Amino acid sequence: MKSLNILILCDEAARHTGTVDQHIRSFQTHSLNRVAVMDSRAAASLDVDLTLFDVIVFHYSIVISMATFLPPGFFARLSESSGVKVLFIQDEYRWVDRTSAAVRDLDISVIFTVVNDVVIREIYRDDWFDRIRFEQTLTGFVPEALLARAVPKFAERRIDVSYRARKVPSWLGEFGQEKWIIGERFKRDAVRCGLNSDIEMSEETRIYGDAWINFVANSKAVLGTESGASFIDYSGDAQQKVEAFEAANPSATFKDIQSRFLPGDGRHVIHVISPRCFEAAALRTLMILYPGSYSGLLQAGRHFVELARDHSNMDEVVAVLKDGARANKIIEAAYEEVAKSPQLTFKHHVRRFDDVVLEEFTKRSGKAAATTQGSGRANKNYDEMFAALEQASARLSEKRKKAMRAALALQRLSSGLQSNMAKSLPPPVAKWLIGAGNAAKARAKPLIKRMLLGRLD
Repeated sequence: MKSLNILILCDEAARHTGTVDQHIRSFQTHSLNRVAVMDSRAAASLDVDLTLFDVIVFHYSIVISMATFLPPGFFARLSESSGVKVLFIQDEYRWVDRTSAAVRDLDISVIFTVVNDVVIREIYRDDWFDRIRFEQTLTGFVPEALLARAVPKFAERRIDVSYRARKVPSWLGEFGQEKWIIGERFKRDAVRCGLNSDIEMSEETRIYGDAWINFVANSKAVLGTESGASFIDYSGDAQQKVEAFEAANPSATFKDIQSRFLPGDGRHVIHVISPRCFEAAALRTLMILYPGSYSGLLQAGRHFVELARDHSNMDEVVAVLKDGARANKIIEAAYEEVAKSPQLTFKHHVRRFDDVVLEEFTKRSGKAAATTQGSGRANKNYDEMFAALEQASARLSEKRKKAMRAALALQRLSSGLQSNMAKSLPPPVAKWLIGAGNAAKARAKPLIKRMLLGRLD
């Protein structure tokens, strides 16, 4: 089989998130092709020779329409490159028009999309997308290393129900608010039902890395919803208007924002399974989820306990939690049929990617080129060349990684201070101070965004 040279452009700073790092590493681990992974801004600074690569992949950790990630000169060189261009994209509900224009200008021919098929052409609506090859994929896959991990038995786990989330932006629409709503409601329900819960939705309570895996493995059950949004912000105007309104009106409700800025909210809903479901299944942790299709991979009553959106069936959910035999039957079904499914592994995902890019390369270059080009490269040590490029990229992106860590620390500190004020101060004083803090955060938001994007120069 012809071994293609593939360049994956990503945001190195974003790899502090486990799911992002796992996705990027999977290409290096499982691809049958030669793969070089580089931070996009580092690749631009290093003036990488793009003729080395048959395929250029834009990873979902970068935004292809933003010069922050693809500086103009580098963008132009990428546009002129003759290699097959592939886009992996998530958050497809925002900056749609800008993204569409960038797809056209970069001459991208394959898009790996996570949205459900009925919504794809509502997002990519221009006629010229007829020539784009769309491949549906998932936001994450089963971390196979978790399958062999020793975990406590269901009855031995110290937490009944756990959950971590952050309040998602209002401009994602009503569907996006469910990640917040389920935690708020269940936290109250848990007290009434006598459950030992660990449910938080603030930045300072976020858990990462192996600590997160231990947290899930020591929970009898985790809460969850589908990922997605019910409002598609084609121009990006809605995001700007909502953020400005919320900064000026910190007590505004979601309904206020929806009626003012989100016309047609719910007309098109992006709803996909979350990678957290795969983690829970692999760690033999019971899933308590809102109703949904979960990308056709989970079945209510078989792989998870369904929680009504109004939480009217809490007694039934608690009954399953307190019945080890019933809970374990659901847990084992999720483990055997979801976590251990060969089709849901990173390896399967990457091998499918290999097939797609080879087909596209062959189609573009011609059958003869696809079978003979490899021999012309035999005298070059691409492994050494790519390793050197990756090392140079890592050195250049270290500053941005530090900026990312600093920005996240600032966010956690701010959230922690507000949380402590709400608990320890008289309500009128706390309300005033939190309002002042929100106003200050709104003014500081451009700086924090620059830090998160590594734009400190």
